Amino acid sequence: MGNSFNSRILIVAASARPWIRSAEIAGFCVTAFDFFSDWDSRGEGESCGRSSPENSRQVPTRTVVRLECFDDLLLQENLDLISGCDYAIFAGGLENHPSIIEALASHVPVLGPVATQHVRLSDTVKVLAWLKEMGYQVPESSCQLRADASPREWLKKSFRSSSGLGIRRATEKDAGSEGSSHYFQREVQGESFSGVFISMPQIGEDGGTALVGWTRQLVNEQWCGAGEFRYCGSIGPLPIQESLKEKIETIGRAIAERYEIVGAWGIDFLFDGSNVWPVDFNIRLTASMELFDGGNQDARAPYNSVVNLHVLACLGNLDMRRLKRATDLAGLESDPCFGKSILFNDGDEPIRITEAVHRQLVFEWRLINELESGQIGVADIPNEGELIKPGQPICTILVQEDSRRVVDNLRLATEKIRRSLLQLGSGQ
Repeated sequence: MGNSFNSRILIVAASARPWIRSAEIAGFCVTAFDFFSDWDSRGEGESCGRSSPENSRQVPTRTVVRLECFDDLLLQENLDLISGCDYAIFAGGLENHPSIIEALASHVPVLGPVATQHVRLSDTVKVLAWLKEMGYQVPESSCQLRADASPREWLKKSFRSSSGLGIRRATEKDAGSEGSSHYFQREVQGESFSGVFISMPQIGEDGGTALVGWTRQLVNEQWCGAGEFRYCGSIGPLPIQESLKEKIETIGRAIAERYEIVGAWGIDFLFDGSNVWPVDFNIRLTASMELFDGGNQDARAPYNSVVNLHVLACLGNLDMRRLKRATDLAGLESDPCFGKSILFNDGDEPIRITEAVHRQLVFEWRLINELESGQIGVADIPNEGELIKPGQPICTILVQEDSRRVVDNLRLATEKIRRSLLQLGSGQ
């Protein structure tokens, strides 16, 4: 694409931090809106702008604005900033507000699916029913829980959930109930994984959909302080057996063609040891994609960051044949594997980020593409004086390690950071 350093991209997400750096690696100036405006998102300190391999003196400028809610994007002072951007992309959270996506599109070109596509994909029951008709294996899902159903076998999911929020177990009171804001899905036993896809309009061999990678999702990990069903990290890119890869790619292509998806997007799967079950569809940048920016210096990759890949695909400038050749060679046991975990406040009281705590987290801060094997990094660093409420994330821990040891090392690193915070008095 050959971005110049005067192109500005708008990023909207619940947490924009990974996409800010990904966009800067791609050569964009950044205007970002999120709910945290963390220390490293804002670019505090000289070191936050480092790691521009081509020319470290040409660090793109960034503007980061903290939101209380996505509706605040439509405030006039924010629209003035938005209108000064050349393109817009977004990650987790905004897909649940299609009317806001539509409003933004009148001020800046949005790269990726439009509001109507998000509305269609949000109806998971209809999407899964269509996949079943096409012969794919899917979990039983319905807007109504039968009166004779056993509630303990079912989950109640919000149509507007994100990161595992809005999911709970069905109860006896749900039997026979029906609602427009939620649906019921029969629970499938297995580990949670995510397939990362890239799609372009189908134009001969230059279009179509490719499976970029495969990651394991961390859910309900006690060492992260996460609640049940809460997303709390990812491991990857991971090797994947050829037969399984073919199934996942086939599902991805079917969804992309039917719903005309462009750009980088993901499908959440449950893997029961032999089969994969699609359970959720995220047609936007997903949390696990950050891991692919860790190893993007690989000469085989036809892009230098996930945002670069997304933009190229949306503008129709991606060499899809080269991408598919690269993904066929990726995911080997010898390839770098990264882990990220989100440390939550699992206590009953808010945590104040003291000067000592903030200083310690800043000392541990590293960009994911700077990590060496066995090294720990901390990201999403809250600002000094920040009050972290119960259930809210404190920070993100990053590691690079062999795929067979990455989970154990990530757990140890997360527990180390937790102990350090407690010793510094953050829990007082």
